[in-house]
Amino acid sequence: MRDVRGCVARVTFPLLVSLVFASTSYTSAGPQTGQVFIQAVHGDASYSVGAAWQGLRADSMLSPGASIKTGPEATVDLVLQYNGTVLRLLPNSELRLEKMNKEAAGEELITETSLNLVSGSLVGSQKKLASPSKLQIRLPSGVASIKGTEYVVRADGAVSVLSGSVSVNYNLPGHGGSVKVSIAAGFSFNPATGQVVPTTPAYLENLIAHINAVRQNAKVFKAGGATVVVKAEPSVSPVHGNNGVGNGVDPQPPGNPPINDGPGTSPGNPGNRGGAHP
Repeated sequence: MRDVRGCVARVTFPLLVSLVFASTSYTSAGPQTGQVFIQAVHGDASYSVGAAWQGLRADSMLSPGASIKTGPEATVDLVLQYNGTVLRLLPNSELRLEKMNKEAAGEELITETSLNLVSGSLVGSQKKLASPSKLQIRLPSGVASIKGTEYVVRADGAVSVLSGSVSVNYNLPGHGGSVKVSIAAGFSFNPATGQVVPTTPAYLENLIAHINAVRQNAKVFKAGGATVVVKAEPSVSPVHGNNGVGNGVDPQPPGNPPINDGPGTSPGNPGNRGGAHP
């Protein structure tokens, strides 16, 4: 009688190898990790990867798990090439890179990014993300969710939006409960009251240089040998925006009317008055 055990062994071994190979191939197609490109460093800035702090230099790359800290007069310009995010970390700030995942889904690149603003503030410009991609900036008492917009976020919970919109979940102080709000362009979230209020020119005055620098960086940047172009809005003025008629940056109407549109303006809140700042 023919011994079939050898046949079984000869057939089973290649089958097992094929299954292992298929499993490995499937796993490798999962999410990959993105990196942050340090485009520029102005002043005294450092980084840490779970150990001692070291001097941070431009043209370097950082991965999830790293933290970045700026001194009293320092700023750091960052680019997340994989999802079109451009950031500037402002003086006396600390930012932790927690999650930077990317995964191909057909012709789209789905990304999931989580940054932790431990202290200080940052200015950001975000290219519109493909659904269900998300970018979240965690704060000590809340989280800001970004889709495609320009914004200023502070660790104390204050969020100002220059274009697009930002969603904020925030735990109010003094056991005041939690709130969830959507902030439109020209408005800010006040963490002390939980209210969304018009952004005033006075509040933006000290941030104008940083906002315009981020807009400039967002036009064209290079990282890893690849050039990525991100559409940027015109520069911001601390006093007025342009001659448009709505919030944010609008085209000029015919006839060259007087300027009356800028940060903090909206129906019922004209530009020459402004509103409460966050």
